[in-house]
Amino acid sequence: MSEILQPDIMGLIILSVCVILFVTKILPAPVVGCMGCLMMVLCGVCTFDVAFSGFSSSIVLLMASSMIVGIAMFRTGAAQIVGRYIIRWAHGSERTFLLVGCTVAGLLAMFLANTAVLAAFIPIVDSVCRTSENMKQRNIILPLAYAVMFGGSATLIGCTPQLTANGLLSKMNGMEMGMWDLTGPGLCLFAIFLIYTSSVGYKRGEKIWGHCEDVDMGVDEEKRELILNKTFRKRKVITMFVIIILMIISYAFSILPVAETAMCAALLCVVTGCCTVNRIVKELSWETVVFLATCLGLADALTVAKSGELIGKGVTALLGDVSSPIVIFAVLVFLTLFISQFITNSTAIIIVLPIAISLCGSYGFNPMTFCIGITLAASVACCTPLAAAQITMTEVAGYEFSDYIKYGWPLTLICYAAIVLLVPVFYPFG
Repeated sequence: MSEILQPDIMGLIILSVCVILFVTKILPAPVVGCMGCLMMVLCGVCTFDVAFSGFSSSIVLLMASSMIVGIAMFRTGAAQIVGRYIIRWAHGSERTFLLVGCTVAGLLAMFLANTAVLAAFIPIVDSVCRTSENMKQRNIILPLAYAVMFGGSATLIGCTPQLTANGLLSKMNGMEMGMWDLTGPGLCLFAIFLIYTSSVGYKRGEKIWGHCEDVDMGVDEEKRELILNKTFRKRKVITMFVIIILMIISYAFSILPVAETAMCAALLCVVTGCCTVNRIVKELSWETVVFLATCLGLADALTVAKSGELIGKGVTALLGDVSSPIVIFAVLVFLTLFISQFITNSTAIIIVLPIAISLCGSYGFNPMTFCIGITLAASVACCTPLAAAQITMTEVAGYEFSDYIKYGWPLTLICYAAIVLLVPVFYPFG
């Protein structure tokens, strides 16, 4: 078959099969990604080095390093100390705890992997709710997941979707997003989320699940003890905060490239004893790392085979006379936001972004505008537990599937309008 079909067509067939497997979840996503890369080689779409180039990508090393720093934050007690201060500032008020907790979690997620930040906050919330009659798990856990998603979307390193998008953009167009390219529109979306969550969202949440009792979220006694009572080693805590501060300074002033900064921070966590290699092996999300690496490999294979050009020609033919950048942008952002509700946001980007980049090449639009809009749309999709790992993690609090839809759809519509209106202001189409 590989001799009959051209590499560009074969590449699209393999990608389509991978997308179907990603959506149906017949096999784990990392397995599907590896199979897709291998099929690209066996079917003659590209060489082995191209298909598996993602495993040597700086983007993958950046993601893994951010996760390691997040693990070290919890193991040293730095995350728990932050949680204790939030508890102190709340003075027993659920709304105050919610607003302060979401703000802090969102800001941390700008520089650490947002799944790691949420994983650190869940036992903190569990401990607070067990010791205070004024606070309920459901009123806090889901908004916290939204907070790390919105905060993480404001920088290049906050979560997987933007790293996936950046890899695709680099492979297919030669451009790359910088550390702060998402920050302008991303912080606007984060501010919208905080306003929603502390006003309409809070009341909406109470109406949806206010009658439900708290559930056992499976937080073990060791973690609860770490948060409420344990005295941490002062040296390690100070060391951890110094590493975080140095990392943020390097990001802010571009002292080192983003990936090198994250790797230096991760290595410092190990060298200074803030985290052990054994702990990293146990707690690092290897599935996410492998999935991201294989996504980048698939993108590289499609670029070499020129499958993107074929996609662009097909979509251009379907659009016909429609050439308005704002209309095309609005359609692609909506498509991303919609399909991200049912498949992982990184998979949604793999589907939509190559189409957008190809269209930009055909019409002469700015690829960065479309890349950032699509990335933000995927990053803030939050109407179902299927949309992102962060949302899935909140199921421990006992939410029903319908709860996610009822709580999230107003915020999703607001964010859609904000993305369509704001992104072109920061990054014009021309």
